[in-house]
Amino acid sequence: MPQFKHVLLAIAIAIVFVFFVGFGIATFYKAPKYEDFCPQREFKEALTQEKCEAEKGKWVSYEGYDRGIPKPAAMDSSQLLCTKVSDIGKNVTLNCETLQQIQQSGYCDLYFHCNQDFQKVNENYNRNVFIVASGIGIIALIIGFALGIASVSAGLMGGGVLTILYGTIRYWSDLPDYGRFIILGITLAILVWLGYKRITK
Repeated sequence: MPQFKHVLLAIAIAIVFVFFVGFGIATFYKAPKYEDFCPQREFKEALTQEKCEAEKGKWVSYEGYDRGIPKPAAMDSSQLLCTKVSDIGKNVTLNCETLQQIQQSGYCDLYFHCNQDFQKVNENYNRNVFIVASGIGIIALIIGFALGIASVSAGLMGGGVLTILYGTIRYWSDLPDYGRFIILGITLAILVWLGYKRITK
């Protein structure tokens, strides 16, 4: 078989292998869905802090946030902070708030707690996918190293590397820096060892 056919076969095996593993994991190990944790919720009336917390949401206060409203250096409870809403002819409409209203104003994040639950479950899922994909990738590397057919061997080894990368990418954002360093070090050591053995063989 001509050399370029060996190369094409190896590339094809590597690409199909990683897709096979990826879709296999997705088929038999379903990923958590955001809507299962945070279904769409609609409320016609504005939620106060009490109603927000009763609906298991998180109240986010505007106090300390810049709403684009200039505030005086000092403001007491007897004063009002007014902003112009409209100016039509000689009619001026103002929206005035007391200090207490400014401190208590905010919005309700209905999805704060359920999103945290989803993120925790999704992080565990990505960790498990990383473990499974890395294990399959390492096995593919070992089998590819042991095979005597050059194109198939190279394809399996390439697919093993891509599968390890796939699992690592899924879990990469949740890994601490030392975890990334260890994983990259182990992967590099395996590749160098296999490459050295392959060349000396």
